[in-house]
Amino acid sequence: MAKLGRPQPLGLGHAAQEVHSIAAPMLAAAALALAGVVAGANPNTFVWSGPTLLVLVAASLFLVASIQLHYHARHFYYSVQDIDFWYGLDVRRGSEVFKELCHRQQRDFEIWERYIRRAATCFNTGALLLGFGVSLALVPTSGDKQESWRWIALSMVLVGTVADMAWIAHLYGKRAQYADRDAALNELNAVPDEPSEE
Repeated sequence: MAKLGRPQPLGLGHAAQEVHSIAAPMLAAAALALAGVVAGANPNTFVWSGPTLLVLVAASLFLVASIQLHYHARHFYYSVQDIDFWYGLDVRRGSEVFKELCHRQQRDFEIWERYIRRAATCFNTGALLLGFGVSLALVPTSGDKQESWRWIALSMVLVGTVADMAWIAHLYGKRAQYADRDAALNELNAVPDEPSEE
């Protein structure tokens, strides 16, 4: 019987669901709303309205791409419990169908993993671009009476964006650690690779 695919860490599927179905749509809406404000404003309201619009629209496109990639990936993300639900528990008892379904689950999981990584890359890129787009929108024009406040707000957004960039790099560095941890569990047989046929 084939080894079943499983996320590393095990909660990755649930985390992806939260990010791509809740956070990404809200951030995409925020990017487009701000782009609409910049596009409709007086030419002297923003210092670099053109580059600001470009960055904000790019951010929204990356965020929408992450939603679409997640939607496509979700077709291939299921567990042995889902197989039981759709085919019934009887399919496990020495059935060639069950063995084939387990093989398919492993192949489908690899497809899910590939697309969910692309979705994560799009989300991270979009979130960073949104931070830089907001920063560009906050640059004060000459003679702005709120100049000092805008510089403070701009600095806060930039610090948050750079911190997010560092956090993303940290998470990418942890991937190998999760794979090693899963391999160690396999060696100990603490987590079975094959579901029971009983």
